[in-house]
Amino acid sequence: MTMKSRRSLVLLVAVGACASPGARGQSTPDSGQLGRMHTYEVPMTTTTGRAATLQEAGPGWIQVMGRGAVSVAPDRASVRVALESRAATAADAADQNAETMTRVLSALRGAGLPGLEIETTGYSISPEYETSNDGRRTREIVAYTAVNNVEATISDVDEVGRLIDAATSSGANRVHSISFFAADTEAARRQALDMAVRSARAEAEVIANALGYELGAPLEVSGNAQRPIPRQAAAEMQLASRAATPIEVGDQTVDAEVSIRFALGPESDD
Repeated sequence: MTMKSRRSLVLLVAVGACASPGARGQSTPDSGQLGRMHTYEVPMTTTTGRAATLQEAGPGWIQVMGRGAVSVAPDRASVRVALESRAATAADAADQNAETMTRVLSALRGAGLPGLEIETTGYSISPEYETSNDGRRTREIVAYTAVNNVEATISDVDEVGRLIDAATSSGANRVHSISFFAADTEAARRQALDMAVRSARAEAEVIANALGYELGAPLEVSGNAQRPIPRQAAAEMQLASRAATPIEVGDQTVDAEVSIRFALGPESDD
């Protein structure tokens, strides 16, 4: 290396884990290390003893991760209930199921539940078999089962218990699932993204100042905020009790994450 040659030093700052650098000015974390490493490049003193400027050594940069989370209170609830009827023939099973389900739907609609929406999500009639012990091991149909699945959605999560009670007291004999969700999470997504960007910038400023530089403009930005998955309450009940059904509702969380690469600005005056 000649006396006039210049080099740049690649520094890695790992939070909770270490990784080795790749090509100059670039990090090579695997997917499991993403968000735990900050990579930045600063000029190094040349062999002549003269400090190389940013222009001479090439642009330096800092890459950081930022995260934000916003809680959202669910304002919708969906309950999936089912009616299972059993009879000697398929026609009888279907008739019994239809008669009882009519009562269930009438009870739900007459309960004054806010924003009630009802949708049939599945219907089936299937035979039940028994194997004879006559030595030939033949299978015989001994009954038929009709199952009608209905999903009811309401706009007041505090009324879920009353919805379940109305369905089961009128004939529904299965409760398959209870889900809580927010109808509109766009404002929460934007807030979470804003928090993530602010967090990333604040961290980048700390690193730049510690190196003796001001923070430059963002060079590259990527990120997203996921809409929350509806919260599922454990439910798999048969022949539910006639007592009032207590249901506890928890918040959903909207998470956002951004990755921002900032340029290193000029040296700070401090």
